[in-house]
Amino acid sequence: MNNLVFRRGFHTRRGSSAVEFAMIAPLMILFTFGLVEVGRLMLVKQTLTHATREGARVAVRPNADISDVTQRVRDEILTLAIEDPVIETEPASLESAEPGAAVTVRVRVDINSVSWIPGYFNFASTEIVAETCMSREYTE
Repeated sequence: MNNLVFRRGFHTRRGSSAVEFAMIAPLMILFTFGLVEVGRLMLVKQTLTHATREGARVAVRPNADISDVTQRVRDEILTLAIEDPVIETEPASLESAEPGAAVTVRVRVDINSVSWIPGYFNFASTEIVAETCMSREYTE
């Protein structure tokens, strides 16, 4: 008799795992895409930080100019195929910077231009910004 009750309970729960999977699968897929997207944005941020460091290394040299800095930064972010980065330097004219003065290289990129799923997240900021500040070298 116990065996009959057990079998009857088994038949009434048939298909419940499929229903549970159907309820959980969309949430798991959503989390997976979110994880991949956040990983992509972290990769872009790290690449931009590296590019600003390389640009700042060029900018602190005594004979550097803005076109050299811009080209070096673009060369570094070329691997990610980032379009239209905003590259800024402070001071705007490197020739006027005194030796020992701070030189800042900043890169801004729109999040939707580097995202694989644009608009997936609603971040407070719409840009990824990276900057590096170094001291200008002496000419002697």
